[in-house]
Amino acid sequence: MEDYMEQLNFSDTESQELFETVMKLPEKYRTVIHLFYYEDYSIKEIADILKISKSNVKVRLNRGRTVLRDTLKEAWDYEQSE
Repeated sequence: MEDYMEQLNFSDTESQELFETVMKLPEKYRTVIHLFYYEDYSIKEIADILKISKSNVKVRLNRGRTVLRDTLKEAWDYEQSE
């Protein structure tokens, strides 16, 4: 992952921190979120790549976003409490 991150150019530290948080998600969520947001694949393309249904991709995206949002909210709340 470190080699891959060196290839990416983040516009700010928040973008880099978001990417690092995405990479800590469970694999099934991390993969679809990465392919959709960072690699710009469509839901159909992701379904073809992973050999799963489009509806399964949508479910994983939705659940991954929820986990990501909750993780970021917890981090934000923790920072605010210090």
